Order: sequence, then C-alpha cells, then structure tokens
Amino acid sequence: MYRNRFAIFICILFVCLGSIYINATPIFEASDERWHYPVVKFIVDTGQLPYQDVHAKTAWHQEGSQPPLYYILSAMLTFWIDTTDFVKTQQINPHAIVGQPLVIGNKNMMLPLSKQGFEQGTMLAVYIIRFFSLGLGTMTVWLTWRIATELCVDDKITPLLAMTLTAFNPMFLFISASVNNDNLVAPLSAMVILLLLRVLKHNYNTHTIIWLGLFLGLGALTKLSALGLIPLVAIVLSWQSYRHGTWRLWLQSGMLSGGLLIAVAGWWYWQNWIFYGDPTGLNRMLDIAGRRMETVNLLAEFEGFRISYWGLFGAVNIIAESWIYHLLDGLVLIGTLGFLIRLWQIRNRVYDNNLVSSYLLISSWVAIVFFSLIRWTLMTYASQGRLMFVAIAGISSLVAIGLMTLTRLILEIKFFSSLPNIKGFQNLSCFIISTSLFTFALISPLRYIIPAYTPPSLIHSQDLPHDMIKLNWTYSGKMKLLGYRLSTQTIKATEHLPLELYWQALKPMQTNYSIFIHLYGRERQTIGNLDTYPGLGLLPTTTLAPHDIFADTYFITVHTYAEKTAPSRLKIGVGLYNYHEAGLPRLQVTDEDGHALNDTIITEIKLVAWNNTTQTPQHPLAIQFGDNISLIGFDSTCTQLSTPCSIIFYWQPSAAPTADYHVFIQLWHDKTQIHGFDGPVVNGDYPTSLWQAGEIIIDEHQIIMPDNLLDEDYQWQIGLYRLDTGERLYAAHEEGGMLPNFAVTLP
Repeated sequence: MYRNRFAIFICILFVCLGSIYINATPIFEASDERWHYPVVKFIVDTGQLPYQDVHAKTAWHQEGSQPPLYYILSAMLTFWIDTTDFVKTQQINPHAIVGQPLVIGNKNMMLPLSKQGFEQGTMLAVYIIRFFSLGLGTMTVWLTWRIATELCVDDKITPLLAMTLTAFNPMFLFISASVNNDNLVAPLSAMVILLLLRVLKHNYNTHTIIWLGLFLGLGALTKLSALGLIPLVAIVLSWQSYRHGTWRLWLQSGMLSGGLLIAVAGWWYWQNWIFYGDPTGLNRMLDIAGRRMETVNLLAEFEGFRISYWGLFGAVNIIAESWIYHLLDGLVLIGTLGFLIRLWQIRNRVYDNNLVSSYLLISSWVAIVFFSLIRWTLMTYASQGRLMFVAIAGISSLVAIGLMTLTRLILEIKFFSSLPNIKGFQNLSCFIISTSLFTFALISPLRYIIPAYTPPSLIHSQDLPHDMIKLNWTYSGKMKLLGYRLSTQTIKATEHLPLELYWQALKPMQTNYSIFIHLYGRERQTIGNLDTYPGLGLLPTTTLAPHDIFADTYFITVHTYAEKTAPSRLKIGVGLYNYHEAGLPRLQVTDEDGHALNDTIITEIKLVAWNNTTQTPQHPLAIQFGDNISLIGFDSTCTQLSTPCSIIFYWQPSAAPTADYHVFIQLWHDKTQIHGFDGPVVNGDYPTSLWQAGEIIIDEHQIIMPDNLLDEDYQWQIGLYRLDTGERLYAAHEEGGMLPNFAVTLP
C-alpha cells in the first residue's frame, strides 16, 4: 500500500501538470499536432482513412501514412462535434521560425485565435483529444512503475524514481498534452514489455499469450515503431520454451500471438501493400515528408536529440537554459553508468538469471528504438529525442536502477560511512531528483511556453519613451511608424542588431500585413533582413483596432558575408507589404508632412570589421592627408589604358575625421588634365566621418577611360576635398614635404 499510495499521488501530479501544459499551448502549436488532428477530422468527415497522394497537398501531410488506431479512437471521441470552423483555426504564420530555438520571436506556427473558451468547434475537439492523450500518458507513467517494480521486487524507492523520471519529464508532459499518436504507442509498448517480463519470471500461459498478441497488434496498429517489439516477443517465447523444453507450447504461443497480431493489425498493412506496394507505407511517407539528400552528421544531430528528450517545446523552437540540459545529461550519464555497474554485479549470479534476462530485455528494447531512430534520421529530418518515448518506461526504469545502484556504492566508500543508512540516503536522493524534475516540469509552461505565445501589450501614447526618435511615417493610411529606439551605433557580422519600433494602427484592416526590416551594406547589398507580422507573429494587423499602439523589439542578424564589406555604413530600412499578394507589393510611405518617401531608410549605423583587412596594396605609399588620414597604398588595373579599369586605395585614419571628404581622380598628360572622376570615398557607402583610428579602408573606384587615347605617358593624380566648399585636404609625404596642388601623383 505504501508504494501504491505514492504511485497514485505521482499520477495525480502528472495529470495536474499535464492540464497546465494543455492550457499553456495554443492548439496546433505542439509538435506535429497541426498534422495529426486533420487525420482525425478526415475520418470523422468521411468515415475513411486518408489515401496518401504524393502530388496532393493535404492538411495532414505525412501523418496520413501513420497506422490509424490513435486517430480512430480520437474520432470516436469527437465525431459529434461540429468542426466546420477548422479552416479558420488553420491560419498559418508565414514567418514562423520552425526548428530554430535560438531565434527570438515567431515561435507560433499559427496565427493567434480570437479569445474564446474551448467549449465549441475544432478547439473543443482538440482539447478532448488532448485530455484523452493525457490519460494515455498517465497509463505510461503507471506502467513505468509496474515495469520497475518487476525489475526491483524488494525495492520500494527505485520504481517510484523511475515513475518520476517519466512523469516529470517536461517533454513527455508536453507531448502527452497534445494530439499525437506517440501517446498511445507508449503505453501499449510498455504493456507488451510488462507482459514479457512476467513471461520471463513466471513462464507463460494461454491467458498471457492472448494479452501479449492483442497489445502487440494494437501497438502495430498505432505506430510502426511498435514493430520493434516483434523480435523481442519471438526471442522471449523461444528462450522460455528452450529453458523448459516446451516446444509444442512455443509453437502454439507463437501461432496464437502472431495470429492475434495479424488479426488486429494485418488488414492495414495489407491495404498499404495494395495501395502503395509497401506494407508499412514508409516509402510513401518519406516521399511526402521529404528525404534527406545530404550526408547526415549524427554527432551534430545528437545535440538536438538530447535536448528534445527533456524539453524542446512548440515547433521545436522553444528551449530552456542550457545549464538545465547539462544537469540532465549528467543525470542520464550517471544513471547509465550505474546500470552498467549493476549488470556487472549480477553477471555471475545464477539465482538472478531472470533478473539478468529482464535487464537485457529492457536494454534491447531501448536499443532497438534508438537504432531505428538513427536509421530514420538517416532517411529524413527526424532526430528528436521525443521519438524515444515509445520506450520511455524502459529508459526511466534503467536510469533509476543505475542511480540507486550508485547511491549504494557511495555508501560503501569509507569516506561516506558516517552518512545515514542506505535506505535513508536513497530516499533523500530520490526526493532531490524527483522534486528537481517536478520543479522543472512546473516551471517550463510558465517560463518558456506561455511567454512564447503571449503578444506584446498595447501602450498609451503618453507612455511612449522620451528617447524615442520620432518619425511619424504613414503606410498607405493603414499603419503609422511613430518612431524607433536603437541601443547601438555599431554592429559586426553575425551579431544581432536590436531595433525597437513603435507602431500605431490607423484603421481596421482586412489584410495581415508583414513588416520587413532590411540592413543594407555597400552598394545597397542586403546583409541582414527580418520579415514578420507585428508582435513577432502574435499581433497580426487584422486584430488591431484604430489607434492601437504597440512596441516591437526585433533582433536582426547581420549575415556572415557582411564581414567582406566591413567597415561600412549600414542603412536600416523598414516597411510593410502584403505577403500573400503576387509580387509582395509594399505599402506607400509618406512622412509626417504628407510627402511621399521613395526610400524606407529610417537611420544608419556603422558595420565594424572583426579584424582589419589582411589584404596588402600592390603599390605601398606613405602619404598624409590633413591631420589624420593616410594613404598607405593602392592597386590599379589602369596601366594599359584599358576600359573599364579600377583603382583601389588603401586608407588608414590615425583619428576619426570630422568631415566627409570626396576623392578626385584625374588623368594628366603634358600638364593637361584629359580625364577626371570625382565621387565620395567608398562610393558613399562608408563616408570619412564614420572612420575610426587604425582601420584600413579599401576604396575601389571604377574608371571609364575616354575613347581614342594615344599610347603616351599619362599620370594619375588623386586627392581629397570637401564637396560643400571645394577645399582640398592638404597632402604631404610622411617626412613632411607638402605635395603640389595637394594631389598625389601615382607612380
């Protein structure tokens, strides 16, 4: 009774936590839920299973290839609900960032639904199936305890620890609180494992074999991963028959369990053979989901695998702090080490043969699922640790056994001999681990999931910050950009530029307009961009009322290739456009005086290089312009009077210039200027007023040579001047000799 009470209490806690997860996650935001539920709806609407056509776009995507039991049961629970509003609930966020948890914003795959209860329509159907799934998850938690109890008959603590490793796993809670067929295959598989453990311990009878075949068939009718149990069933039955010399019973049990498996699930595999020429339908599923074309780096994939076993929520894009996963990694590694030690301890104990066989059974099941997942990862993009949940009851049991084994070993060390008795120490260890996991499980929806789907609050005009730089730009009379705040004036390649924009809706809108933010480098090359609905996906314009004001903070990543053009002026452009209209037309922009703006640049900052250029000039020089600009060399392709050609200058300031200078390039022959070019330094992309001491600025100028030049002795002269006054910046040799006309004659 002691163990039962605590086991029931853990199940109750699991249901309470699961209910929080159900309400924390908007519908269709949980992993693949937006594809699982449409299978249920199709069955309800048509009374048939979906046919997977590679060329047809369907709401269920590849999930229509899954075995149907979970969907049929869900359809039986929700057939009476009017779900004609399904299309309204399937409004896709076109800018969702899926599978990239480190990117800020746009975690939502769907646009937020209008505020209402879950007492009607599609939302009601989804919530009913979610609670059904939570019930299935509770069964898995209970079966974890039963399996661990079979493995640890005289141990009260280890089964409870195994139970908490399942029940308080935030990712297992998250999946159990969603529409997902993993929720049915996990308890069915655990039930098969439990029956096999009993066969190993107590031999088997017809009653056990019937249940074994039935649950095996139900598992095979739920998810293909359950097929991995078939060889284990065959091995266990064969082993027991060999041990007891009951080959006739082996034949009967094999035929009975196999017959039930075929009777329950065979029809679906036969149907696949008829439709697709493949009993599993796996090839058709891969054709729809997408096959992996490149070579996979399993070590890199393992990073996401380990994280998503414990908690990678939403569309695989909501993550906890990294140190939490490191602690959980340590827990699993310690548990695994402890389990291996436990196997070594009992390797020669004849009286523990059943225990050794039981350990090997659970280990084999976990290994089958793991290597099947590796094979699946090699074929398609699916390396999520949650796909191991089909074996979570076994995983938790083995880790718990390992952890408790190590606690016993610790007390055997002389240094720890003064600690409390082993039971007390094990109780304390179990309590610390369980409460820590429970805390993580409780905090996860409150700290990570709910904030990811909470739109920014509206603000009043009087609450606008005083340091906001005002713009009051109007976009086609629909939205107004009140102003912006920028916390930095410099940025480097790969860094994230934080930009805070203040928007106001001017009228009701029937279209969801997208915001674009572009970062322009040299020659107006886009070196960073972000596209989003307002509120980073959570405040679409159709939900805004006139005069609503909100603030958005965007983090725009500067592309890696921007380093090649640094240092440079970086311009920031902001606008609105219609994502769903051909050509992505932008809304017209007017300033606060009503004048049309042809550009969307709101401000500019400086793109800084991580390191000074290592490129060296072909022709080194040492010319000083003014007090703080040096020409340290140049490259030229204009020596043969070819056209077009280019001259590249290498400038280096000793201090920040106070004005913007232009460069003049003149071609002279016999004291006569026959050609000239004037223009801003770096073509205006990096004016001298932005230069900083020590930088090396590469300044290339394309020259179009005049026609009919004779092959004579020409000279190039260059210099710097102010455009507003025409005044040249004096030029001198490094040793101090002033150059005539403040111009450098290139050698």
